[in-house]
Parts: sequence; structure tokens; C-alpha cells
Amino acid sequence: MSSKADVNHKSKVALHLSDLLIRKVEQYDLQALEWDGEFKKYRRMYADIFRDSRIGKTLMWIIETPSRDLLGQVFVMLDSSEKEAADGESRAYIFAFRVKDNCRNRGVGTYLMQFVENDCRQRGFSYLTLNVAKENLAARRLYERLGYQAIGSRPGRWSFKDDLGRIQHVHEPSWRMIKRISAD
Repeated sequence: MSSKADVNHKSKVALHLSDLLIRKVEQYDLQALEWDGEFKKYRRMYADIFRDSRIGKTLMWIIETPSRDLLGQVFVMLDSSEKEAADGESRAYIFAFRVKDNCRNRGVGTYLMQFVENDCRQRGFSYLTLNVAKENLAARRLYERLGYQAIGSRPGRWSFKDDLGRIQHVHEPSWRMIKRISAD
């Protein structure tokens, strides 16, 4: 991994990855997770996930510049009713991993994923799982480069209540991927 990332936001600025801040999401960050309206439909879901983070069921991380420009996000479910994904002991599940378009292929996503892997390892987890949309070849290549392996497919059917309170149904066939992060 390169030690520098050219991060485009308002102007092109070269930053050392180590200058970027990875921190837990705070309530005042929730609107920023909507990415200037692109993900506004997930407003209620983000609020629910944030509540779960306050009781230790999930983790919500963002990566930003020293001037607080949001570059990416990742959430981690520590325990789930789907034990194959997250069992609260040895497996955690990564979801909502996003990096702004103008920051991709600059090391930002790799840096964020490595942070999450280290954090989960320190919490005692041995495996990380995730789902990646079958049509998202770039993300799958990133995950494979980071050591994740496809172990099966998922129908990718789920629902959520959007920002206007309407139920939205999603069909996004995906690959389930896994990575061992601990020798235990």
C-alpha cells in the first residue's frame, strides 16, 4: 500500500493516509452519511444502526480528512440472528462500506478496511464476513486483494423503511465473502 493518497475533494490535495482520521460515528455525523442526499433514503436505517452502536451490537466508522471532509464509511455488525455472518464471538459482519468516488483507487478503502480488521482482531474476532453485489466487480476485486474469499451466494433480498416511511424492497444478488483475521 502506498504511503500517500491523492484525495480529491474541493481541490486536489496530497495527503498521507496516516493524516486521515478514522473515528466512530457520532449522532451529529448521521446526516453526513447521506452523502449529500445520495443515501437519504437510508436515514431511518442509519438512525437504527446508530442506536445499535450505542448498545454494542454494531460499530460505525467514518474516515475523514483533517478538515473533516467525509471520505468513506464502514459499519460492522458484531452479533446477528444470522450466525453465519456475525455470531458475537468469532465472526463479525462488514456492511455499508463506501468510499467517495473521487477517493477510490488511492488507498483510502484499503486503509479503512485494514483499520476495521485490526479493530475486530483486538476485540477477539477471528473472521470477518461481508456480502458484495455480484455486479460490483471493482469491490469484489478489492476484497479479494485484501484476502477475502467467496464462500457462497446470497439472494440479496431485504427491505427497509425509507426517509419518508415507505417500505422499500431491495433485490441485490451477492457473494458472501470471508477472511480469517486471527490465527486463533
